[in-house]
Amino acid sequence: MATRKISDLTLLNSGDVSSSDTLLLLDNSDPTDQNKRSAVGSIFRAVPSGTYDVPGVQFELKTKTGLFSEEQGQIGLAMGNARLNLQKVGSTLNIQAKDQSDTNLDFTISAQGTGKIRLGSILAITDTLFIIPNSSDNTKVARFSTADIPTGVQHTYILPSNGAVAAADTIVTLGASQTLNNKTLNNATFSGTLSVETIQVNGNTTLGDAASDSLTINAASTFSASSTFANTLIAQQGMTVTGDIDVTGKVVASLGFEPAAALGTGLGTSAKPFNRAYVGFLDIGSTWGDSIVHTGGTLDYPDFILKSDAGEVQLNRQGSTILTTSATGINIGGAIDAVTSITGSGDITIATDKFTLASASGNAVFGGNLTANGTGNFQLGSTSAAKLGVGRAPTTYNLEVEGSIYSTGSSIIAGSGSAGKFILQKAVVGIGLHFTDNTGTDQMVLDTNGNLGIAKSPSSRLDVSGDSNIDGDLSVTTTNPVAGTGGKITAREILLIDAQTGATSTLTANTSGGTSRGKVYFHSFN
Repeated sequence: MATRKISDLTLLNSGDVSSSDTLLLLDNSDPTDQNKRSAVGSIFRAVPSGTYDVPGVQFELKTKTGLFSEEQGQIGLAMGNARLNLQKVGSTLNIQAKDQSDTNLDFTISAQGTGKIRLGSILAITDTLFIIPNSSDNTKVARFSTADIPTGVQHTYILPSNGAVAAADTIVTLGASQTLNNKTLNNATFSGTLSVETIQVNGNTTLGDAASDSLTINAASTFSASSTFANTLIAQQGMTVTGDIDVTGKVVASLGFEPAAALGTGLGTSAKPFNRAYVGFLDIGSTWGDSIVHTGGTLDYPDFILKSDAGEVQLNRQGSTILTTSATGINIGGAIDAVTSITGSGDITIATDKFTLASASGNAVFGGNLTANGTGNFQLGSTSAAKLGVGRAPTTYNLEVEGSIYSTGSSIIAGSGSAGKFILQKAVVGIGLHFTDNTGTDQMVLDTNGNLGIAKSPSSRLDVSGDSNIDGDLSVTTTNPVAGTGGKITAREILLIDAQTGATSTLTANTSGGTSRGKVYFHSFN
C-alpha cells in the first residue's frame, strides 16, 4: 500500500463515526512500538477526570466550562465560577449548585412558555427548607410545619371547593383575626368570648346548663312573644312598663314609689287612690294621700312626715326636724352632705379653715385648691382695682405670680389707648431681658446696659450675628456735629444696587472714582 498523507485520508463526520472505529495513536511509553491504534469508544472511556477548575472535557474556547468527575459516583458541570454537581450518597441522588464568587446562589428550574414542571415521583421537601416567597417582595414568606404531627402519622389535607367559577379566597388560621362567610358549624364549641353582630336562632335554645351560669345582654332587647322567667327576676337598673302589672304576691320597694307625673292631691288618681299604704311598722289608714308617717314603732317621735296638701313637708329624725318646706323654699336644720345649688341670705361655712362665704362682704376663703371647669367666662373682681396673687398675696399689681409663667397660646396682648404704650419692666436692676427658644438658648438679648444683641450677646448698642435687611431708608446722624463725633458707617465693602436696572457697584477702601445710585452718592479720592 502506498504511503498517504493524513490530510489525504477520508474525513468522517460525527454521524459516520462509531465506537468500534479506530484511531491512530502514538504511544510514547513504548519506544520499540510507538505506532498503535485504539477504538473510538475506548478513547472516550479514558477521558481525564478533571476538576472544577480544570474540567476533564472542556468545550472549545470556553475557559473552565465542561465536564469533570472528582470522585467515584460523581459528575459535575463546570460553568465558569459556578458548577452543578450530580452525586449519589447512600440511596439518595443529590443535585447541588455551587458558585465560587457568590455566597448565596439561587437554583431555578423553569419550563418553556406555559409548560409545567411535572414530577413522576413523590416530592418530599423538609418543612424547614420549604418556603413560598411573594412574587414581588421576597421578604413576604409563607412556611409550613409538620412539627405537631405524631411520629409515624400521615395526614391528608383536602383543599375545599370555592365554587364552579375560578375565585380567590383566604385560608382560615387559628390565631389571626378573620371574618368567615357562608360557613356552617356542626357541633361547634366556643371556649372563649363569642362576639356576634347579628344572630338568628331557630327552634328551642338553652343557654347554660346550671343555675349558677349567667347570661349578660348589654344591648337593648325585645321579647316579641310572651316570656316566662321561672326564677327571680332582678332588674339592676330602671324598668319601664307600658302596660298593667298583675302581682299575686307582695310588692316590696326598698326606696319607695314615685309617680311618673303629678297625680293630683292623692298618691293615686282620683278614681283609684291608695286607700292603704304600708310604710315601716305602722299601718296608715286612708287619708287620700294627705300624709305618710313612719314612726319606727314610737308615735311620740315620728321619723318621716309628708304632707301633700295640709301644710309643709317635714323630714324628722328622732323628733328633731332636719328639713322643712316653706312658701319660698326649704329650711335645713343640719349639715348638707351633697347639694346641686344653694340660694340663701346667710353665711355658708363648711369649716373655718376649708371654705367660708360671708353674706355681708361676699368674701370667699378656700383652704384647698380652686378648680373651675366649663367653657364659660370666668371673672375675678368687677373693677381695675381687683388683684390676683398666685403663690403670693398681691399688693401692687393686678396679677402677681411667685414663680414662672407658662402659656401654650401664641399671643400676649397688652396696652390700651389711654396708656399709649406697652411696657415690659424688669422687677430688679442688674438683670437682662432674654428671648430664648424652647431649649432655653438665647435668640435675642437686651443686657443690663441697654445693648441689644440678635443671635449673640451684645457688645454694642445694636449687635447682630448674621445677615440683616432694611426695607426702607437708613439714616445715620452725628452724636455731636460741632465736635464731629458719631455718624460713621464702618464696612469692609458696600454693595450698591440700582433699583430700576439692577446694576451693581461695590465700594471698598481701594475704590477710586465715584458711584451714584439713587439717593446715595459715594466718592473716593486717592
